[in-house]
Amino acid sequence: MSLALKIVDQTLGVYPHVTRELRLASERITLRELIRRRIDEEVSEINAGGDDVRPLVTPSAAEVALNGDRSRHRAVDADKQFGAAVTAFQRNRIVVIVDGRQVQDLDHAIGITPTTEVRFVKLVPLVGG
Repeated sequence: MSLALKIVDQTLGVYPHVTRELRLASERITLRELIRRRIDEEVSEINAGGDDVRPLVTPSAAEVALNGDRSRHRAVDADKQFGAAVTAFQRNRIVVIVDGRQVQDLDHAIGITPTTEVRFVKLVPLVGG
């Protein structure tokens, strides 16, 4: 039996929010495993040529300016994306809210029900501060 988990990506001040569904085989998963599964699925879609994918982590404007947008030319590395997502979480650039409660520990076990919603809120650093 698999469960459909509703995932909402929210960047403050940016609308509409991106909503997706992630199929899970278990009713319990740690936040770290959830991020890994999500990244793996996104990278598979991107590497298969999906143009509509809005990944959890993307290159910064400075990285794109220095390196160019290479996502269309090279395969995306899931391990690097996962590492970037974990780093963003640890630096509080991504806040994860499960059913209205913030999860602050990557190894926190999340119980999944048919109504569970996981919200990834991307925080944008203020200019000059």
